[in-house]
Amino acid sequence: MYKPRQEHSLRNEHVGQAYMLMLDVCENCGKAGMSPEDILVEIERVNPWRSSHEWLQQAWDIALREISKDCGLPHPRREHLSEPA
Repeated sequence: MYKPRQEHSLRNEHVGQAYMLMLDVCENCGKAGMSPEDILVEIERVNPWRSSHEWLQQAWDIALREISKDCGLPHPRREHLSEPA
């Protein structure tokens, strides 16, 4: 299905916002000596889009996969994670 260019760029903007929020949490928790599993829990705790629109949650899930890979965190195991595009 074709998505308008504006919708695509908005999705990327939200993924970027989510990623930066997660990166802050990851860095702060790492400095505090938290385990990778505890960092994932903390990242989920700060999710501002938990009960929001599905596309915002999908942006969060994409960023969560990326931050997990980039920061060496365990792969998130939530059933509702969006499949990679």
